Amino acid sequence: MSLLLALFTPAFAGDVFASVESETMLGMGGTWARLHPSEEGWWFFQTAGGDFWAEDLTPELGDYDDRARIQLTENATLQDVQIERCDDGGWLVAGSFTLDTFDDSAHAWRHDADFNLLGEIVIEEREDARAHNDMVVLCSDVATGVAYANSRGGGTSSFFDIDGTTLGERHEVDLQVMGGSMAIRPSDGRIVSADIQGPQGDTIRISVFEADWTPVDTVNVPVPQDLAFWPQRLLPYGDGWILTYLTRAAAGGGTEGAVWLMAMDANFQVVDSIEVTSSEGGGNGRPWVVRRGDVLGVTYDRNVQPYIRLVNLQSDSVPDGDDLPDTGPRDDDTAADGAATGCGCGGGSSALLLAPLALLIRRRRG
Repeated sequence: MSLLLALFTPAFAGDVFASVESETMLGMGGTWARLHPSEEGWWFFQTAGGDFWAEDLTPELGDYDDRARIQLTENATLQDVQIERCDDGGWLVAGSFTLDTFDDSAHAWRHDADFNLLGEIVIEEREDARAHNDMVVLCSDVATGVAYANSRGGGTSSFFDIDGTTLGERHEVDLQVMGGSMAIRPSDGRIVSADIQGPQGDTIRISVFEADWTPVDTVNVPVPQDLAFWPQRLLPYGDGWILTYLTRAAAGGGTEGAVWLMAMDANFQVVDSIEVTSSEGGGNGRPWVVRRGDVLGVTYDRNVQPYIRLVNLQSDSVPDGDDLPDTGPRDDDTAADGAATGCGCGGGSSALLLAPLALLIRRRRG
C-alpha cells in the first residue's frame, strides 16, 4: 500500500449490505439494463431493437410501460450501449455498431436533463483494429468521454475526450476497458478505474490517475470468492466505494456469471461483499449498480431479458448528503414525449413481473 493511499481514513469498516430483494423482470426483452436515481424514483434504460430507451419508474420499480418509454438514439443497429449522468445533470450515451466488420464503429450522444438531444458525436467509424464493444463512459467536470480497447485482444485502451458535442483529444490509458469501469474520487478529483487482468482473476485492479491521465497508484484487491470478471460499475460511497462485478467458479470465457457487490474503504480494502444473484439457471451479464438513499439498484440481463434487484444498505453505513438529483419530469408529459420520439413498440404495456423468492444469497466478509 502506498503512502498516498495510506493517508486516507476508511469511511466504514463494518457491514454495508443488509439484504437483497426479490428479482424484478422488466419489459419484453433487451440488454444493457441500467438504472439511475431520479428525484421521484428511478430512470431505467435498456437496449432494444438496436436503440437505447429510457423509462421512469417508481421507487418500488413500478409503472413500467413500453408505450411511454423515451427513445435516446436513432441508429437501429446498436450492439453495446452505456450511459452516464453528467455533472450538469445531463446524460452521455455511447454505443457501438457494425458497418463493415463486427463492432468497427462507435458514436456518442449528449442529452440534457430532460433527455432532449443536444448532439451526436462520431467517435470512430470503420476502425476494425479497435474493439468498440463494452466501452467505459465518464461524464464529469474532471473528464468526459469514452474509452475503448486498442486491440481486440485487450491491452491498453484509448480515452476519447468529448467537449460538449465535439470530439476532442485521444489519450492512451493502461486499462483493460472491456467490462471495466471508471469514476471520479470526490476527495481529490482523481480518476479511479477498475479492471481485470485477463479473462478472469482472483484480484481486481484499482488504478488512480490524475486528470491528465498520469498514473498515480495501483492496488490489487483480492476477490472474496471465486474468480472475478467484468467489474463494470465503480460507485463512490462516502469516502469508500461500491463495485459490481461477475464471478465464476473456474477459469473459462464468456461474459456471464454470478452478480456480486463489493464494498471497499478509502484504501480499497474490502469491508463487505454479497452475492446478488447466482449463476444457477443461467448466467447473468452486464452488471450495474447505483444508489438511491439507503437502497442500491442492481441491474443485469439474462437470456436477453433485463432484471433488477434492490439491495438494502445498513443504515449506519449510508453517507450523509442528498443523492437524488432532479433529472427531468415525472408527470403526464413524460409519456407524451416518449410517444413523440417514435417508440414503435407495437403493442400494449408490459406488466411488471416479480420472480419467485430470491435465490439463496451467500454473503461473505472481506
